Amino acid sequence: MSTTQQVSQVGTNAIPGAIGVSFLFVTALSTYGVRVWTRVRPTFQLSTIDYIITAALLCEVIVLACLFKAIDLGLGNPMSTISPVTLVLINKYLFPLGLFAFWASSLARMSIGGMLLRFEISKAWKVILWIAIAIQIAMPIAADIFMLLQCRPIRAMWEPVPDAVCWSPGKSQSFGYIYSVVGVTSDLVFSIMPMFFIWTLHRPTIERALVSALMALGLLAAVAGIFKVYYIKFWDPRNTATLRDWMPLFWWYRVEEIGLIAASCAPFVKPLMARILGRFGAPAFRFATIRLNTVEGSEEPSYDASKNKSQQAVHVRGDAV
Repeated sequence: MSTTQQVSQVGTNAIPGAIGVSFLFVTALSTYGVRVWTRVRPTFQLSTIDYIITAALLCEVIVLACLFKAIDLGLGNPMSTISPVTLVLINKYLFPLGLFAFWASSLARMSIGGMLLRFEISKAWKVILWIAIAIQIAMPIAADIFMLLQCRPIRAMWEPVPDAVCWSPGKSQSFGYIYSVVGVTSDLVFSIMPMFFIWTLHRPTIERALVSALMALGLLAAVAGIFKVYYIKFWDPRNTATLRDWMPLFWWYRVEEIGLIAASCAPFVKPLMARILGRFGAPAFRFATIRLNTVEGSEEPSYDASKNKSQQAVHVRGDAV
């Protein structure tokens, strides 16, 4: 049998994660399709944030292609079943996976941040959002530089090289912990912050609750980030004998990235959800109309302009709540 021939998948620990991530990716891809459809029909309205999330999706497609190819070659199988030549091939696919994966999550967060900047918010909130977006630009750049500097020569990342100089496993894991903690914090910020803005809108309560629930998909990314922090302890890039133990870490990274892409596209699913809810008798979503009593001038002695102004009643149409 050729050393590059695909090994049997018996005993692999990759299958459960592959099923779950595949289902999640199909969900995210569906929400992205709805987003693009609503942005080009009936008029073309694609903007910068739409192109950003498209770039995030393309990065994720590359990441999944590399990961599934590595699994096809034997990633997740017992190391005793993987030949040295096949191991080199697996590591070669894992290298671009890391480079593009960092961008997938950060671009998705940037798309969410750009969407939030379109709300009528205070200058302070806008400054906070721009700082958060700037951090997302810096994170993948720093991560890619980290990957490119880990070993000299760089090919020592995927194959044995005599006299190669690489960072210690402790230093690599420390960077992984720092990056994951910053990522979890960012996920919480970009999943919770939209709710503050959404509930200030003059929209029906059920509509605001629906959009908040859709945006809360970002919390799934935060949960995945917490699991990442736990599984980083199994990641030792200098010891390929532990490669099988990295599988859960690979999957939780994918859950975070795909969850962020879905969260960025989820608000555009609202019209479809509104039609579905309408079939079950839910009221149609519309702007909450605020009616102010008018003040008309009068010479009658009973008229007190200042008192009337202070007591103007504000009524919200009941059918819009």
